[in-house]
Parts: sequence; structure tokens; C-alpha cells
Amino acid sequence: MKQIVDAKNSGSRKTYHHGDLRKELLDAALMEIATHGAQGLSMASLARRAGVAQSAPYRHFNDREDLLAAVATEGFVRFTEVLLEAASNGDDVTALKRMAIAYLAFGEKNVELYRLMFASGLAPGAGSDSALKRAATSSFQPLLERVTASDPESSLISAHVRWGQLHGLVMLKADGFIHDPTEALMGVLSF
Repeated sequence: MKQIVDAKNSGSRKTYHHGDLRKELLDAALMEIATHGAQGLSMASLARRAGVAQSAPYRHFNDREDLLAAVATEGFVRFTEVLLEAASNGDDVTALKRMAIAYLAFGEKNVELYRLMFASGLAPGAGSDSALKRAATSSFQPLLERVTASDPESSLISAHVRWGQLHGLVMLKADGFIHDPTEALMGVLSF
């Protein structure tokens, strides 16, 4: 929450206090990315949107890449939550299919965030001990665990193939090559 502190209560001049600027910047970046993609995102535009000085975002993020990595991390955390929720909402037999549908829905609903997460090169280039690398790796675990439960002998290969199928469907839909990825999923793919 934003507050202007009155000069007579603060001592000398009006100052600006911002409740959780980091979260507000992340939320603003998510909205900007959803609307326009990550290419045009700037620290200055986010500062204006938050109503703070242009230098304020640099107290929370080293630079634009650091901000984008934080947004991608948040995206992977949300993505993992969606997959885990889908897996837990029913029987084990259909869990993989529910996860696949949830995967496609997340990708369709969050196209530009999905592109940032999977097509920007941020996650593969992140340090092994970074929050982004941990979040990206964790997002694959629900799929791997479900595939392992049904096919323990070739679980990693099978999980990668299924992941590739889902990723391909999301991107084909995003780029206008197919209209209903769920129909393709149910009709042809091995889920």
C-alpha cells in the first residue's frame, strides 16, 4: 500500500513510503508481459507504473534481466502449483491427463509469461543455485512423478517426450497454427 507521509509528521519534507515495492514491481511486470510481451519491458516504465522514482526498482533488482528472472521464477512457481493441483483433484489413473489439460490451459492463459519461462533462455542460463533454476527444475517434477508411477522403466525419457508434446501444443496454439490443443491432446497423444 502506498502512503504519503505528511511533512510535519516526518520531520522535514514529504517522503514516499511503499509497502511492498518488490511485489508490486513483479505484479506490474507480469501485467506488462501479459499485455505486450517481455521485449518492451523496462525498469523505468515499471517505476512509473508503481509511482516511484526510476532508481527505486534497483533496490530490489540488479537490472532488467534480474527482474525478468524473478518474473520467470514466479511463473514457474505458479505453473508447478497448477500442475500439482490438477494431479491431486481426482484418481491416480487420470492424474496425468488432468495435468496435461492444466498444462495446456496455463500455457494458453499465460502465453507471454510462458514464452518468458520457456523460450527466453533465462532458465537454461541461470546458475544452478539460483531461485530460477530451482523453480524451473521443480516444475518438471510433478510430470516426472506421474509418469514414473505409470512407467517406471523409461520414466525420464517418457516424461521428456510428454513434456515436449505439451510444450509443442502450447507454442503451436500461441503462434496460431492450431486452434484447440486439448482436442489434439485427447485425439492423438499418449496421455
